[in-house]
Order: sequence, then structure tokens, then C-alpha cells
Amino acid sequence: MKTALVIYAHGSEDIEVTASADILNRGGVKVTRAAVNDDGTKNVILAHGTVVVCDANIHDITDTYDVIVIPGGLAGSEHCRDSHILIEKLKQQKAEGRLIAAICAAPGFVLQTHGLLANGVMATCYPGCNDQGIENLSADGVVHDTNAHIITGKGPGFALDFGLTILEALAGKDVRDSVARGMLLK
Repeated sequence: MKTALVIYAHGSEDIEVTASADILNRGGVKVTRAAVNDDGTKNVILAHGTVVVCDANIHDITDTYDVIVIPGGLAGSEHCRDSHILIEKLKQQKAEGRLIAAICAAPGFVLQTHGLLANGVMATCYPGCNDQGIENLSADGVVHDTNAHIITGKGPGFALDFGLTILEALAGKDVRDSVARGMLLK
């Protein structure tokens, strides 16, 4: 069974994190929700007030995952950017050739800030969140750079396509299409 670590932080964009976790779960991926809180708690308040109790705190995560998913939301992306333990996990994920997915503000604030989009990785992000200077910025809603094992999304309006693209990378086109049909997207 494929596995996903979905990151939750105070201020993460509600629809981006919920859509990703839900779509992966529907596709048979084992999803672990991890709170990025320095105090070790598992509770987060998302950007629009949704309160979530995660499965674990990032400090308690010792397993490896087929994908690590980082939602956007400005405050959430800043919390993720500043989490040393999350950044270590992302660097290890990249070094081992496993998938990383980030949407909205996260590609610029988290991945680019920490050099995870270096060497011409094709990526997209929320307009105005490229202050860190993504070299190979695309205007597309979702970009999968298969050589770099990185999927990026532009923002909330692309949350479903972002989640489906991650699912396809993990489980194949047939599973993606089946989930999309079940959600009345096809």
C-alpha cells in the first residue's frame, strides 16, 4: 500500500489540505496527517477556522512515505518553511527520489527557500508567492516534474486536480480516473 504524509500547520489552506488527504484516501493510499507544531500537539487551526486533530505531530514521525504533501496558505507555508524537522524530512525525501507535492504558497515559501526546486525544476505557485525566485516557473495549474519527483499546484482552485495528480503518480491513471468518476469530475 502506498503511503502519504500530509502536513497540517496553523494557517494551512483548508481546501488544499483537505482535498489532497481525501483524494489520496479515496484512492487507497494510507494517509498520515501530521501537525507542524513546535509544542508537540496535534491540533491545528486552518486558514479559514477549521480545527483539525492530526494523527501525529511532525516530531513523532519516524516512517518514510511515498509522498510528502504540503498545502499552501501564507501562514501555514511560513510555519512549514520554519520547521527544521519538516525541512530535514523533505531533503531526505528528495535525496531518496521519493515524491514531494506542494501547492499555493508552499512551492515558493517552502521548497524554493530550501533549495528543493534548484537545477531547473519546473514548478507553479500562487501568483505573488514567487519572491524566492523559482527558476522554471510555469503558468499551469498543476505541474508534475517527473524527473525531480515534484508536483506543484497553483492554488485553491486547483486543489482537486493537484490531489488527483498526486494519486496518479502513486497509483496510476486507472485509479485516478476511478476516483475522479466517483467524485463526478469525469
